[in-house]
Amino acid sequence: MHRTYIQSIFFFALLIGVLVLAFFIFLPYFTTLSVAATFAVVTYPLHKRITRLLRNRESIAALLTVCITALIVLAPLTFIGTQVVRESQNLYQRIVENQESLTESFTGFIEAAIERFAPQVSLDLNRYVGQGLSWIVGKIGPLFAGTAQTFLHLFLGIIAYFYFLKDGRRFLGTLVTLSPLSDGDDVKILSRLEMAINSIMRGTLTIALIQGVLTGVGLTIFGVPSPTLWGSLAAVGALIPGVGTAIIVTPAVLFLFITGKTVAAIGLLIWGIVAVGLIDNFLGPVLVGRGVRIHPFFILFAVIGGIGLFGPLGFLLGPLVLSLLYALLDIYRLLMIDKQSVGAAP
Repeated sequence: MHRTYIQSIFFFALLIGVLVLAFFIFLPYFTTLSVAATFAVVTYPLHKRITRLLRNRESIAALLTVCITALIVLAPLTFIGTQVVRESQNLYQRIVENQESLTESFTGFIEAAIERFAPQVSLDLNRYVGQGLSWIVGKIGPLFAGTAQTFLHLFLGIIAYFYFLKDGRRFLGTLVTLSPLSDGDDVKILSRLEMAINSIMRGTLTIALIQGVLTGVGLTIFGVPSPTLWGSLAAVGALIPGVGTAIIVTPAVLFLFITGKTVAAIGLLIWGIVAVGLIDNFLGPVLVGRGVRIHPFFILFAVIGGIGLFGPLGFLLGPLVLSLLYALLDIYRLLMIDKQSVGAAP
């Protein structure tokens, strides 16, 4: 009996030690694996459809899904990210060198408007915008710098994405088997997590990205400088309830009016209302469907906090953590209801 107890203590000490070592081995690639898993969850319905078309050839189906995702997501994201960094650097350089007049920058125009209507308010937006642009370059720049480390994480992420698609269900089955919770609770947690991830990624974030892209297109068409940068900020603004892309479109329209480009200003206003403002009404029900509706206010803080904690990939990882929290709270609510029902039963 005593020998069995010592063996158990030794085994669990060894297990904990190996788990700690494994944790530190995988820690540098936690972000890469998390993003790959998120994409696998979001694109799994597409993978299943391709698998059926290929008569259950999962390896080929997973490879095709990875290729489609790279064409639709990775290539445009790389182009947009590189352009945002370039425009941020250029604008920051112009602000530092004081080569931009009041009629040539958003900051100068907003400063002049504030001083006109509230002369007692002293505001140096150039300094704040310069700090913001410096933060963007510092956070996002390394991701698109083309370093060996970036390519390594990209390569490992694609490999992980492939195997999550191909063997993800088997991985989850092993996780459910090893979990100390009941299999029913594990299945509930995983299904709620999948629903929350799909709702946020395919719904709120996708719509915000589309609105940001359309805003950038409109700014390009009507001649507003640094359109990719402002379009990216519009995507973040789209997550703010009651404000949306108007946080960028409105100053841009006023900027065009002030600089004498009246036709362009009217065109951008119509573009902002029709092409950008109505996207949520049309795409929201299609992309989200009957999924979980998480308030954009919390998603906004998850995105900003995620970027601050994880870097640029926090745009995905922040909402992913929020999805997990939402799933766990939902399970907790259901467990409490079941417990109260059992306690109330005669």
